[in-house]
Amino acid sequence: MNKKFICTIALLAIFLAGCKGDGSIASVKSFIGGTDSIEFDFVEGSPPAEVFDQGNFPFDVTLNLENKGEFDVQKEKINVTLKGFFPPDFDNPVVTKSPDENLDRSFIDSDGKTVPGTVTFLTFPGFNFKGALPANNEFTIRAELCYLYGFTAQSDVCILDDLTEKKDDVCVVNEKKSAETSSSPVQIESFEESVAGTDKIAFNFEVVHRGTGAISKRSSACDDEQINKDKVFLEIESGIPGLTCSGIAE
Repeated sequence: MNKKFICTIALLAIFLAGCKGDGSIASVKSFIGGTDSIEFDFVEGSPPAEVFDQGNFPFDVTLNLENKGEFDVQKEKINVTLKGFFPPDFDNPVVTKSPDENLDRSFIDSDGKTVPGTVTFLTFPGFNFKGALPANNEFTIRAELCYLYGFTAQSDVCILDDLTEKKDDVCVVNEKKSAETSSSPVQIESFEESVAGTDKIAFNFEVVHRGTGAISKRSSACDDEQINKDKVFLEIESGIPGLTCSGIAE
């Protein structure tokens, strides 16, 4: 069974609502959305369903990789490893490689159309079973991916001169806000704004894993030790000059 190990960086961007001249708020879809990231599968016939022993049937193993999410993946930030077999049985082929090209993200263009991400192929050559088998034998080859991925979440927030006084109905501070998140296995949910003082606001939100695979600390090379599991990096941007942030608390 194929497994995905995703080393993730998360970017959270927060922007102020923009009002049109008539007082209504423009609404444009910012992201494709969803939980897709790097999808992969073996190309049909590579590896072949059946080969011969004694070095009589050299073959390659080829994977199809596609970036269906909304985060660019540099080729040096993704590793593919073939597992499930003993490499010396197959003449010690290379079993860990990176793609030859970057996997650019999917995105929505200026016309509102979805532009698909990069599709590429990764080939592992040099497989050849040298031994002699007394009868048919089945070997399992699986692929594991480790890659750096991220997302951007966007929400409109309410900023007033004095947050403790209600002056108009243009926006409300103390309420749950909708948040759009780009396509990624990690999502921002339950985003809520509240008053923290006359000139202070606070945000509460949940970072959730909705996709497949596993999440590890971004510098851990997908290490699954407990200390590195389910760790993400968050960067918050307000777009407001002079605004300071006291930090993120769990």
